[in-house]
Order: sequence, then C-alpha cells, then structure tokens
Amino acid sequence: MLEIEAKNKFKLAQKYFEDKVYLEAQKIWLEIHSYYPKNLQVLRNLSLAFYYNKDLEEAEKTLKKIININEKEPNAVVMLILILEDQDKLDEAKKYIEFGLKKKLLDLHWEIKKKLMLPTIFSDLKDIDNARNDLNKNIEEILNSDQIISLNVDAQLIKPVHFDLSYDQYDNLLINKKCVNFYRKIYPQLNKINYLKKNSINKIKIGFISEYLTDHTIGKLFKGIILNLNKKDFEIQIFHTTKTKKGQIYENFFEAEKNNQLKNFILPTKFEDKQKIIANENLDILFYPEIGLSLEMYYMSFIKLATYQITSWGHPETTGNKTMDYFLTSKLIESEGSEKYFSEKLLYADHLPMYYYPPEIKNNLQKSELTKNNIYSCPQTLFKIHPEFDEIIGKIQKKDKNAKIYFIKDVNKVHYKKLLNRFKKNKEIDLDQIEFLDGLSWEDYINHCGQASVLLDPIYFGAGNSFYESMFYGTPTVSKPTQYTKSRLVLGAYRQMQIEEAPIVESVDEYVNKSIEIANHKNLLDLKNYYSEKAKKKLYENKDIIPNLEKIFKGVVG
Repeated sequence: MLEIEAKNKFKLAQKYFEDKVYLEAQKIWLEIHSYYPKNLQVLRNLSLAFYYNKDLEEAEKTLKKIININEKEPNAVVMLILILEDQDKLDEAKKYIEFGLKKKLLDLHWEIKKKLMLPTIFSDLKDIDNARNDLNKNIEEILNSDQIISLNVDAQLIKPVHFDLSYDQYDNLLINKKCVNFYRKIYPQLNKINYLKKNSINKIKIGFISEYLTDHTIGKLFKGIILNLNKKDFEIQIFHTTKTKKGQIYENFFEAEKNNQLKNFILPTKFEDKQKIIANENLDILFYPEIGLSLEMYYMSFIKLATYQITSWGHPETTGNKTMDYFLTSKLIESEGSEKYFSEKLLYADHLPMYYYPPEIKNNLQKSELTKNNIYSCPQTLFKIHPEFDEIIGKIQKKDKNAKIYFIKDVNKVHYKKLLNRFKKNKEIDLDQIEFLDGLSWEDYINHCGQASVLLDPIYFGAGNSFYESMFYGTPTVSKPTQYTKSRLVLGAYRQMQIEEAPIVESVDEYVNKSIEIANHKNLLDLKNYYSEKAKKKLYENKDIIPNLEKIFKGVVG
C-alpha cells in the first residue's frame, strides 16, 4: 500500500470513528495494519475500534502488541488492565499492574486497586470464600498500617467493592463498614464535614440523586414516586450526572420541570463541584435510590449534603456508612430482626416503596405463545447465578426431560463464557437443555418472560425490576428467599399482590418441584392471567404508597 493511499485511508477511518461507525473504521485500520504491522498509531486506533465494537479479546491482543513494541506507550498498560478486568481476567490484570508499577508506569492507586479486585463469576463456593478472605486481609493490612495514603477521588478513582460483594450468601454489614473506613483512609476528601444551613421554607426540600434516573431499572422504580409526591408539601430536586444517558424517563423529568413540578441539575464532573451545587440547595432530605451501581455516587454518599440522607432498595444492601441515616424498605419485604443487617435505621413503608407504571408493549404475544410448557427462564444478569444455583438447574433437567432452560448473555459475553465453562465442568448439567440468548431489546425481554412457562429467581440476590416487568404477562416466578433483603423482593411483591399459594419455597427440592409443577401446568394461560390481573390491581400504580411515603418523609424531618 502506497504511503499516500495509506494516509487517505487512515483519514477515512478516523472520520468513521469520529462518526461512531466503529466497524467500518476497524475494517480500514485492519487493512492498513496488514501493511504496517508495527505502526503504533494504527495499533492504537485499532485497539479503540475493537473496544467500541465490544470485541474485548481483540482489543486485548492489540494492546499487548503495542506494549511489546513500546512498553512505555502512553495509556496502553492502563487500558489493557481495564480490558482484562472487564473480561474478569483478574490474575492477568494483576500481573500487568505489577509490571506497570515495576516500570514506573503506574502510581500507588493501582497497587491498592489490585488488592480490591473481586471476580464477577465464581467457579465454586471455595472460590467465593477465598476471594472474600483475601479482600478482608488486604483491607485490614492497609487499615492497620502507618502508611499515609492520600489519593484524589477525581484523578485516582478506585472501583468500590460494595456492589460486587452483594451477590453471594453472606451478610455484608461488617465488611461494608470496614470498607467505608478503608476509603476514608485512602481518600482524605471523604472526611469533609459540611455545616448545613437550616431550610427556611415551609415545604420539605427533597433531592433525588442518581446516575440512573433515566430509562434504567432505577428510573423505572423511582420515577413514579418523584412525579407523584405532593408538590404543595415537597420541593423536589433531581441531581443527574454527566454520565446519565438520555432517555424517555429522563425527558419526563425535564418536562415536569417545565411545568414547575421539580428542578433538574446536571452535576459537574469534579467531586468538590458536585458537593457545592447540592449543599447550596439546603436540602432537608437527600435521597439515594441506590448506592453501589455508580462509582461517582458511591463516593458522594460519604459526604453529608442534607440534614437527612436516605437510601433504598435500588441496590438492596446496607452501606455501612454513618453518613446514611435511613434505608427505605417495606414491611412486606423484611424478615424479623432485619435491622441487625443494616447500619442505617430502617423506614418501613406499608407497601412496596414504589409507584410503578405498567410496561407498554406494542407487539403483544398471542395466546399460543403464552401456553407452552417446559420452558424455564432465568432472565437475570449472569453474575447473580450463584454456584449453588447450578444444583437447581441439574435437578430440574433430571426430573423434567423436556425442560429447556434459558439465560441471557451479557453484552461483552464475558460472564456468559465463564458461566458456560462452569456448567461444562458440572456433570449434573446437560448443556443441550440450556440456551443462552443474545441480548434482547426491552420489549423482546418482556415478551421472552411471557413466553416462558416459569421464571427462576436466582438464590441469594433475586429479581427486582424484572419481576414487575414480567407481571405484564403474569409468568410466575419461583423464589427461595433468605433472611436478607436482597433475596426478598419477589416475596414482597407477591405479598402486595395477595397471591394465593405464591411459589415461595424454603429448600432446593421444593424449588425444583414447584418450578416443574408450574412449567407443566395444564391451564398455564389461566394461571398467567390470574397473576397478571393481580399485578394490575395491586402492583402497578399503587396510589396508597404516595401518602404513605409522604408521611414517612415528614416523620423523618419532624
């Protein structure tokens, strides 16, 4: 390829890349690469194209080529570590962190990051225990050391383990408290104390803060509460981030602002600047629908920015953080004595704490698609599939020879590959009876739930928003709750729906038998219609929850 031709093609690829037509850019850069295999500029761009095309393995290979040519290539090691982490290849990621530290390409925060890495898909129970023990040991080591560490939240952000710790069988109160102390030690900014002004207006000023108040689980769960609170008694602010994706729910909030129902803020990127904007609002209550999904918002929750701070079941785990005063939950969800699992004081709503709008589906399923037997689906994010759940799969297959069990692949197919590998090693699981679907659109997802004979709730961390969407068609979900909130959301929904003989079980064998019973039900359509009608009456747009929550919020402020 002539040099002039290569330059022209490179410019064309660059134009495609800028226009986000990543696949075309990738094709051209691959062609140029075949003629200039050691050209760093081509390799650099090619690695980015692979990344944006969700081809993490090829992005990884390309970055390794770059490092072999020039180990000091700016950002190559950092990007490689992040891509390895995205693929759950943590042992290799740690080796490159050690390499980067040795070559003085990385700073101290990478050493700490290495100590906090947790796998997403575990191979077995021993794997879980080893990871938790190593994490606990590493945290204690730094907490007990005299080493002075002063990282910057903006420039040296470390992914907190709060989210990843939630998906196993353990109570996380003590380790979450320990993590809070750990982050306060390495990030001095988190120890700031604000002297808050008293709100001088008669209304209660309440702010809702999340990266995900848009077309996301969090937006779906909390949109109704925000829009339906009595504006005569409450002045409402919503704090979005620059990462919040635009969507219909996001637009709904800005339409509400035009009608003087609330006020939206898009928080700046810098940690300190975010605080100033929120603190200037003199809020009575700052409400975090979830803490743990967003890196930025996790660390924001360390700073007291309102008289009272509340979190809730968008991520149903305690924060272990003294800055969070309350956790909003429901009498329908919690087990007896559940307060001992929380650092926050529990606020018990009489109903599920949401005003949930029913899904609007354009292409409704026909009756024939709703009545098929032997179709089992666990349409959850794959990191919820605990190793103990594998026993349930094997036993269902053994007892129902016609069973077809569905899961849904993650976008990058990372968790899918690891889970598939785990299934392959299990002699009790027949892979011919399992199918992993490619990612589905929102409407296709709900229709898939409708086509299933029965839905399988993962153990230890169960369904949440997906249950409410599945009730559009009324496909029953079998659930085995523990004493922890994270596994009890389906139970709470059934209680609100007042379902007779809800498929809530206490043992693995009971789970298996109940699932098979429903999947082979002779009158499956009648059963689904029963659940769907109950959802319409009791689950969706529950008007009783709004005055209930208003009373709770007024009680908090006093």
